[in-house]
Amino acid sequence: MKNNMKSLLSWFILLVSITLLVSSCASSDDSTTTASNESTSTTGDIDPTLVVVVETDNESAGSNCTYGGHKINTGYDSDGDGTLLGDEIKKTVYVCNGSTGATGTTGAKGDNGSTGATGASGSGGGAGSLPYFTGTPPTTAVQGTAYSFTPTVTNTSGDNISFSMLNQPSWMNVDNSTGVISGTPDGAVVGLTSTNLIYMLVGPKSINGWPFSVSVTAPEINATSINAGGNHNCALDNSSGRVKCWGQGSYLGLGITPNKGDNTGEMDSNLAYVDLGTGRTATAIFTKTYHTCAILDNASVKCWGKNDKGQLGIGNTNNMGDGANEMGDNLPTVDLGTGRTATAIYLGEDSNTCAILDNASVKCWGKNEFGQLGIGNTNHMGDNADEMGDNLPTVDLGTGRTATAISLSTTHTCAILDNASVKCWGRDYWGTLGQGGGSNLGDGANEMGDNLPTVDLGTGRTATAISAGYYNTCAILDDASVKCWGKGQYGKLGQGNTSNLGDGANEMGDNLTIVDLGTGRTATAIASGNNHTCAILDNASVKCWGFNNAGQLGQGDTNNRGDTANEMGDNLTIVDLGTGRTATAISTGYYNTCAFLDNSAVKCWGSNSSGQLGQGNTINLGDHANEIGDNLPAIDL
Repeated sequence: MKNNMKSLLSWFILLVSITLLVSSCASSDDSTTTASNESTSTTGDIDPTLVVVVETDNESAGSNCTYGGHKINTGYDSDGDGTLLGDEIKKTVYVCNGSTGATGTTGAKGDNGSTGATGASGSGGGAGSLPYFTGTPPTTAVQGTAYSFTPTVTNTSGDNISFSMLNQPSWMNVDNSTGVISGTPDGAVVGLTSTNLIYMLVGPKSINGWPFSVSVTAPEINATSINAGGNHNCALDNSSGRVKCWGQGSYLGLGITPNKGDNTGEMDSNLAYVDLGTGRTATAIFTKTYHTCAILDNASVKCWGKNDKGQLGIGNTNNMGDGANEMGDNLPTVDLGTGRTATAIYLGEDSNTCAILDNASVKCWGKNEFGQLGIGNTNHMGDNADEMGDNLPTVDLGTGRTATAISLSTTHTCAILDNASVKCWGRDYWGTLGQGGGSNLGDGANEMGDNLPTVDLGTGRTATAISAGYYNTCAILDDASVKCWGKGQYGKLGQGNTSNLGDGANEMGDNLTIVDLGTGRTATAIASGNNHTCAILDNASVKCWGFNNAGQLGQGDTNNRGDTANEMGDNLTIVDLGTGRTATAISTGYYNTCAFLDNSAVKCWGSNSSGQLGQGNTINLGDHANEIGDNLPAIDL
């Protein structure tokens, strides 16, 4: 019973001591201290340069405690000797004993016991005899890098001691016996500062503590490629293999849902990289409206984001990357079949994905209501078990035919074949398949393979690049000209009108007019967004046409281009990328556009509803004068 009472008293003293420690640090000058695992600010007068010490000692019977008790001193150990003296004491509280209870009745007489051994001499209680530690825990941590601190402990009396921490972050561990702090922060805590952490050495008569904070950052990357999605964009650094995504939080693969890039202090080292698994890096990425896929350094594929139709290829419809423990080693690779790997990956605007495999065959999965997966039915694939891997059929492109490039939209898919011809399948609405109108293709038996006609690009013409938009398709031909077909709304076919092309007889082939890019100008790259298209020209300048509701054409206004006469050709202004700047790559999202520049900078313009432009706000750019060119900041990664 006596030992139990002592134990309860010790815990009571510890509780009071901790309370004093926090309250004394917050009481001066009517200031307060806010404690939070992952808060971003602290107020109060905690001095991070001094050790906080709480001492307890016996208090004899007297004016402070009539029947004796314990005295508790709280303060700063300014001279580092492990004790509190004089002005170092900031607060003293007494925990007093009650009066002696009535004497109990005499118990029965027992046998005489043996003589007890002589007790050991007690140790002196002079200055410096209380246990304490020195050293300061690091105040910064880096995503994916081990954090560590080992205290130097002085315990001359050999007291029983333990270590603990108040407001300990979830990623941090404290060894209670040695005091070693360890842990590896993940992407979910990058950009956050854990404040008011109180690291304590607890002895039988003292608590030796230290308040500190830890800020978590991520390595910065040098982008080598950029991919624009709907409300989020992603960049890849090929030298490190790291991927960073920003914009709408649910699709970023950071294990959290808050947007990134819509507030200050969320980009550069405060933007986490995507965890692809232990030792894994990326060699290619592709981003669209609701999901992102990466080809890893071992040629496997991982996808994250929305998964309502199985577009992530993991045999279910669970979204991935928006919750804890969904990325890294917990994110499954896409099963492409026995021994199969990927050489290229492509995403549709909505919910479908295709890959070119190492044997040049094509597999597609996800949404398939119009036959856009090219497997002769309208069954979604990848949303249930046993639909991927060897059970997922390859797309039949014809006898001996393979693919060199693919592009997907919401409802149709197009491929450039190994003979440079083009085949398209899926929904044939407004001429998207370039077959002169008619039924969908790929949604029924005997519609693929040799039965699927090629797109007529003109006499002797073949394709070198292709990009599918929302019910339209554009191709760069072997003579570097551009042809577009399908839905002509907003002028996205670049014909100076809004007429559909490819949905009637005699509209394709030599009858399909090339897009006028300007006198002597040709295209080297092309990208179609939801309703707009951009091309890099042979002089490395950029021109965009079509829908311009958010400034995605980069013209400093919201006027569509290409829907009326005299808006194309030399009348179509190039996008101002900045003084002396040109583009080496272009990517179009839903209502935004990104360019990779000749100085390796990345610039994005258009819609910014979720911070996808990476400017620390949600202001659209490119829809007003003086927002493009030198006035458009590069994204800080």
